[in-house]
Amino acid sequence: MLTAPAQSLGSKLTGSSFGLPGANATYDYVIVGGGLAGSVIATRLSEQLPNQTIAVIEAGSFAELSNTNWSQIPYYSEQFAGADVDDWQPLIDWGLATLPQAGGNGRRYHYAQGKCLGGSSERNQMIYHRSTAGSYKAFADHVGDDAYLFENMDPFFKRSYHFNLPNDEVRPENATVNYTLTGYDIPGSGVELSYGNYANAISSYGPAAFESLGFEANHDFNSGNLTGYGYFPSTIDPVTGLRSSAESGLLSPAIAKSPLLTIYQSCMARNILFDGQKRATGVNVTVDGIKPFTLTARKEVILSAGAYHSPQLLMVSGVGPRSTLEQFNIPVISALEGVGQNSWDTANLGGPSFNISTVSSSRIAEPGPALDEAMTQLLANGSGPLSNIGEDFWGWEKIPSELRTNFSQSTKDAFAAFPADWPEFEFVISNTGTSLSSSGSGSHDVGALAVLMTASTSRGNMTIQSASNDVAPIISPNWITTKEDQELAVAGFRRGRQIAQALGAYQGEVSPGPSVQTDAEILKWIQEEGLAAIHHCSALCAMGRSNNTMAVVDSKARVYGVTGLRVIDSSSLPFTPPGHTQGTTYAHAEKLVQDVINAAKGILA
Repeated sequence: MLTAPAQSLGSKLTGSSFGLPGANATYDYVIVGGGLAGSVIATRLSEQLPNQTIAVIEAGSFAELSNTNWSQIPYYSEQFAGADVDDWQPLIDWGLATLPQAGGNGRRYHYAQGKCLGGSSERNQMIYHRSTAGSYKAFADHVGDDAYLFENMDPFFKRSYHFNLPNDEVRPENATVNYTLTGYDIPGSGVELSYGNYANAISSYGPAAFESLGFEANHDFNSGNLTGYGYFPSTIDPVTGLRSSAESGLLSPAIAKSPLLTIYQSCMARNILFDGQKRATGVNVTVDGIKPFTLTARKEVILSAGAYHSPQLLMVSGVGPRSTLEQFNIPVISALEGVGQNSWDTANLGGPSFNISTVSSSRIAEPGPALDEAMTQLLANGSGPLSNIGEDFWGWEKIPSELRTNFSQSTKDAFAAFPADWPEFEFVISNTGTSLSSSGSGSHDVGALAVLMTASTSRGNMTIQSASNDVAPIISPNWITTKEDQELAVAGFRRGRQIAQALGAYQGEVSPGPSVQTDAEILKWIQEEGLAAIHHCSALCAMGRSNNTMAVVDSKARVYGVTGLRVIDSSSLPFTPPGHTQGTTYAHAEKLVQDVINAAKGILA
């Protein structure tokens, strides 16, 4: 009897799922980018159009092969994602660095972006939530399509996940979570979503601290309302305690099931090809800059290369601001002035760090008995501090009136324009030891209160510096460059300090220290010490109405001025909605790939 070889994926050889570099090939759909959005798109196309051939081009490989177990164990999620321009790992990250940032006292910052299958879902901190109903009303109004109202997006938010009920047998008794089952498909499938099996000790002081300052408990951060406090869910598998990514939860199962899905890993898309009618017909690809080959698309090319690389690829292919294309002698296919302009991004302001009376993550920062015990817990039941990123409790709000009294009228007007349910700040209690090296605190356990500014008036941009995308794009997030943002940032830091001091485990501020008190001193500290990337960039290929001269794609992600080309990733969001972009990007991809599928089936929207 002939039996299947050991190296098989279901009923096929593993190698049958991967494309041959250097050999031209033709597919129905060619997806550029095997990250979060690309994984969703490939999975749904292979499920719902089972007779169509699909190719995925990804510059990286599997994170498990490229980054040891640091991409799998939640505790290590911040590795190679720091602000220093040298803090990156070339097998999983693009090594992008910003221009000197005026809001950061002229400093350049590393801007981490996933370069691997699953993309930044293999690199992020796994925090999951949905944005507010009001932000989605603004989204729908901006693009002229009610499909983006929160209630209409709800099925797409639910589609990607398998929600796990909290495991009360493992989770501490004083770490009760709030959730509503109506927010999830039960049991659902795909990426694992959970509240984890471990809660940080300092988080147990969170409810009392936030309540003392007027916050209320939030009943579910996935209900369309973010205001309030509570534990947040994460894309962590509660059985193993490990990261659950778009690759592990969606793409790899799709590869195993579909005989017509082909992955070109460690291959880089160089430019999109167009015919004489401005129809996208395929993609030029290389491997380490050599062995050029072409993947032809019979139906569509779908660009999902990420926040900065999707606009870069458009520009080197002839789609973008005319002056930029002409500067580099790139033939103009579609002159779209909005490519690379007006990006939105969350400003990570840092926040106060302080000595705490509870155990912090510093205990497992180095090899030793504590780390050995944590690894034993992780392997035994998916629990312990290694199964947690060091943060699991937060609060959201608009800054209260008593901290707005010194705002200029322009600041009051600017932030009054945001939807009423759009919080200005996210405050995260961090069980971290990362500040020990600079605090001089010796063996003390140190915590922090992270202050993330989720409403902003500062806008960033990017451009190319070559006609070839083997040269990195020029990027500038431009965090807190406006007077309005600076006034709000100072108020947010003061609020973060109030929350930190209200924690029962608080034992005195380590950084910036009690000598930093005036508005000017606080702003100076933020600019020189606190500011860092939180990687929520969007809108560099922004969605908008056809009469919007800065719009790049329509409400179905079709690129203006050409046919057969869509941009489906965070770059085609019209703005960064409040908070972390993971949940929004999954839903955005689910909604837009359904538009592709409907078009293929002849279903009119």
